[in-house]
Amino acid sequence: MSAVIRKHALAASLVLSVWANQTCAGFWEDAAATLPGGLAPTNAGFWSSQVDGFKELFNKGRDGVAFGIWTEHPSFDYDNRSEENALPFGAGLVRTMIDEKGNERMLFGIVFSDSHYYPEPTFGYSWVARWPVSEKYHVGAGYMLGVTFREDYHWLPIPLPLPVVKAGTDDVGLYMTFIPFTNVFFFYGTIATDSLENRLLPTFETSPFSNRFELYGAWMWEKTDSATEQGYMVSSDAGYMLGARYFVADNWAVDFNYTDSEHDTNYRGAKDRTFDHTTYSVALQYHVNFNEALRMHAGVGVGYGKWEQQGGDLSEDSVFPVVQLGGTWAPTDHTRLLAGINLSFPRYHNVAPEGDVMFRPSPVHMYVGAGIAF
Repeated sequence: MSAVIRKHALAASLVLSVWANQTCAGFWEDAAATLPGGLAPTNAGFWSSQVDGFKELFNKGRDGVAFGIWTEHPSFDYDNRSEENALPFGAGLVRTMIDEKGNERMLFGIVFSDSHYYPEPTFGYSWVARWPVSEKYHVGAGYMLGVTFREDYHWLPIPLPLPVVKAGTDDVGLYMTFIPFTNVFFFYGTIATDSLENRLLPTFETSPFSNRFELYGAWMWEKTDSATEQGYMVSSDAGYMLGARYFVADNWAVDFNYTDSEHDTNYRGAKDRTFDHTTYSVALQYHVNFNEALRMHAGVGVGYGKWEQQGGDLSEDSVFPVVQLGGTWAPTDHTRLLAGINLSFPRYHNVAPEGDVMFRPSPVHMYVGAGIAF
């Protein structure tokens, strides 16, 4: 009897072993298929397939823009959550593709304001499995693989293998990820625009954007959020923007702008002084088409700012990175209506009453304006 039991046990163990090997092999094959290599036209080995899949997604994916929405610092880990930046203003570009199984694949690059008001560039790839909740809307879950760079980690590359959940449509998506090494929930969004066919059309010959040079003026609100650790604060206030934009190619433009605004500072609950804030910036922008007359853009560049006291002798300047997100509507060949958000990262010293401390106004220029093109 024991010999029969041993034979059955041996047979069962062999069956389980074969099943486990097949199951594990199938799992890893399915997981590998979610990487960029799953889009490769041919199987040319693991690493070669990843390169080919990356090219496939980059060359055939839809253009789009990305933007930060909210950074949630949970109270269980942040006693100072009111001092952390919860508004990750910023912008980026994406290429998305829906594969043959209906799952979403995305290449992305974005720069946003981190929890300490420093720029945080982030780049990577994400895969999201989607489940429809109606004819148009869906929810999804997946992962991202990327790299980010943070000031508090000395700008060293930090890998990002992170979970992702999504709700939205093929064109607009709301995403959330949890970042374990900082214990924050990060919300971001994307808007997909033109398809491959639209992107390759000769835009300058078929749309009101055929004129390459644009001049514009805009009313703006300069939102300020940060100051110094000692409680030196600055008000948000209105101002104006003047700019010029030149298209060096169908979708690429160089943008120059000047801004001017006035702000009150507050020290320990009382008004301190009034300052003029002027900035100059130049940025390279990539424009993506909704249709022939409507575009969105993301841009990155460098700015120069001057923080100058009215009726006083305090004056400091700064050079800083600039991130842009906006849209332009062309009602006619020669007129433009535009709106957007420009994010700057100036750092000024010797303007706060505490002495030689860093003053970080972290201005965000929210603007609406009009222009001409020729």
